[in-house]
Amino acid sequence: MSQKQKYLTSIILIFLLAGASIYGLVKRNIDLGLDIRGGLNVILTAKGTKKNPVNKRTMEQALFIMRNRVDKLGVSEPTIEQHGSRNIIVQLPGVKDAKKAINIIGQTALLEFAIVQDKYQGQDVEKLNKALEKKEKVLGEILMTGDALTSASAGFDQEVKAQNSYIVSLNFTNKGADDFASVTAKKNKNKGLAIVLDGKIITAPNINEPITGGKAQIEGIDTLEEAKEVALVLQTGQLPFKLEIAQQQQVGPTLGKDSLNAALIAMIIGFILVALYMLIYYRLFGLIAWASLAAFASLLFGSLLLLDIIMESVGAVGISLSLPSIAGIILMIGIAADSSIIVYERIKEEVREGRSLRSAIDVGFSRGFKTFLDADLVTFLTAAILFNFGIGPIKGFAMILMVGIFIDIVVSLMFKRSVLKLIAINNWIKNPALIGIRGVNSE
Repeated sequence: MSQKQKYLTSIILIFLLAGASIYGLVKRNIDLGLDIRGGLNVILTAKGTKKNPVNKRTMEQALFIMRNRVDKLGVSEPTIEQHGSRNIIVQLPGVKDAKKAINIIGQTALLEFAIVQDKYQGQDVEKLNKALEKKEKVLGEILMTGDALTSASAGFDQEVKAQNSYIVSLNFTNKGADDFASVTAKKNKNKGLAIVLDGKIITAPNINEPITGGKAQIEGIDTLEEAKEVALVLQTGQLPFKLEIAQQQQVGPTLGKDSLNAALIAMIIGFILVALYMLIYYRLFGLIAWASLAAFASLLFGSLLLLDIIMESVGAVGISLSLPSIAGIILMIGIAADSSIIVYERIKEEVREGRSLRSAIDVGFSRGFKTFLDADLVTFLTAAILFNFGIGPIKGFAMILMVGIFIDIVVSLMFKRSVLKLIAINNWIKNPALIGIRGVNSE
């Protein structure tokens, strides 16, 4: 393959990727952040004690309780995630009653044990919870609470190893052992014992026989993940530590819409002003800059969409565009234009020093690329630090910068360089005035 063919192939590939990005954006939208669509954002900070320190296990307990509580609010697409070692971020889009939401998030968790009523025996947990939501009398009286437990752990059932069955081992306090023996007495044999956290049934194992001695097992669990979840629930009779509200922010949908419109107008105006400046000052190179910026913007949004799909497919929180994210996009338009300016100014400098236009393009791009690559890498490292230590929207801003820097380098190497090299090889520019240089011979 000749040099011309390689450069043409690179240009065509960039256009195909840009086209695919635009098609993807037409078919699927990127979610808007909480500060745009409105809702409640709460940052909770864990305050541990000597008895209940903040560690990985206790944070997992707190996260599970938070998710269980948020489910009761009926919020669409909530976000509950840990940040750092002590913070939990709760984002609730569309919440109107912030006071009610805060009260539910901050309440003490309650773990209870009750016998499933005869009418509902044998039904799975999903059906039982649906019946509870309809205010049906699914459970009998509360027989025990989580205070009766000392520990719960998930493990492999050695007795039925071939069936890949898992168990949860329970240990009770002295009083709890007596209460549990009473609960599992003959009168309740072959009945379901519902384990309820904050009013939601987590599991309802069958009582096979009376259990004494302060130890018990929940058998017949199909996966280790499910066994770990049940064990985690059983350890959450209450929050393992106090959670204090470090930050609370409520954004109305009207304010969010106004902010989005203002941000979009700023982005469009910024793009137009940069494009006009490049065209007026760099002439033909300005047209190349237009095409580069268009390809850059398309690939940036396409990359964000692809990341969103990948993150959701692995169960992670998807990408959402917040106001800081849009600010990052506007900033990246300037950075992408700046990389073109560095290259073009270097080419003009080489022409002024007496090189032919063809030679100046070759040398100017090579030297200019090294210059802005250093600047891009510094920006990327700064963004990586922000992403690692930032919270919520700050992470989004940092991620936009990191993805944008990568796209800028790719577009510069595959599109901008290819176009400039084709111009140099074919000697298409004979008059330096076409790139904003006057009074200099192209030979």
